[in-house]
Amino acid sequence: MKKVLSLVLAALTLAALLTGCGDKKSEGNGADAAAYPTKDVQIIIPYAPGGGSDNLVRGMMKYLDLGATTVAINVDGAAGYIGALQGFNSSNDGYTIMTHNEMDLISYSMSGQSEVELFKDLEYICDVVTDYNLLCTSPATGWTTAQEAIDYINANPGTVTVGCTGSNNVNYGTTMELLKAMGIYDKVTIVPYDGGAASETALQGGHIQLEVNSLADTSSYIAAGTNVPLLICNPERIDAYPDLPCTVEAGYDVTYGKPRGFFAPAGTDPAVLEYISGKMEEVCGMPEFQEAMANLGFTVEYVDGAAAKERTIAWAESLTPVFEEMAQIGG
Repeated sequence: MKKVLSLVLAALTLAALLTGCGDKKSEGNGADAAAYPTKDVQIIIPYAPGGGSDNLVRGMMKYLDLGATTVAINVDGAAGYIGALQGFNSSNDGYTIMTHNEMDLISYSMSGQSEVELFKDLEYICDVVTDYNLLCTSPATGWTTAQEAIDYINANPGTVTVGCTGSNNVNYGTTMELLKAMGIYDKVTIVPYDGGAASETALQGGHIQLEVNSLADTSSYIAAGTNVPLLICNPERIDAYPDLPCTVEAGYDVTYGKPRGFFAPAGTDPAVLEYISGKMEEVCGMPEFQEAMANLGFTVEYVDGAAAKERTIAWAESLTPVFEEMAQIGG
């Protein structure tokens, strides 16, 4: 595992250097807010096609009218970090924005992967949906409840692998804390994957028996019957799955979720940010968009940029002990 992590860190360093060399930020910014937009607006998706972020952007684009064409660009790699750096280092003229989730942005800085505090230094446009983490299995295991998985693991320690998205991040921390609360942390092996889509592929292929993954990355498989949700990491049950127990009612105080939203490079004209945010707020109010997002496993919840940034910084402070623990155990 140490060798794998070393290779990942080396790749991240190279990506940061290459992206930094391509930095095209303007001294002020080149956007004329009164005329904006006058050309295509690119939206960077820092994950592979088919995952939660990809589904969100393409779903938003069906209803978003900025007055110009929006173009989605997938920049996969390093659990979203490479795309995040590209978004951060893009020109701040308003024609390149990015989708991401705050929990991963926090992870890049607090894990030591990034010297740039992306969760502080990016411009926040708005959050538009809330995602949830689930503990899932595949039909092949035969487990239909979390307790059945626990009983099997206790009887067969060392035989079960658990997938999660990335290592030394909030997702890994969530997985670690949940397995500890369930009393099986020292009896399973955690396997990190580069994105929720990759983790789900591993579950479908039988390479892992459990995963902690987002609802957005698993909802289509749940609907198809090829993914079996066991618990939702939330203080209460959700409308989309009213029969699915939540972690708190099961006695596990592990409730990290994933707000997802849109960001821009530092220094982007506030008037441009406000314009994009307003257009996205309009989309969030559309019943058809809300229904489309619900079908993808999202709950639409618009939060303006200032409020989104404020709560993210508060989350980062609360997550400090989790990252300190992961550093001690080499998570």
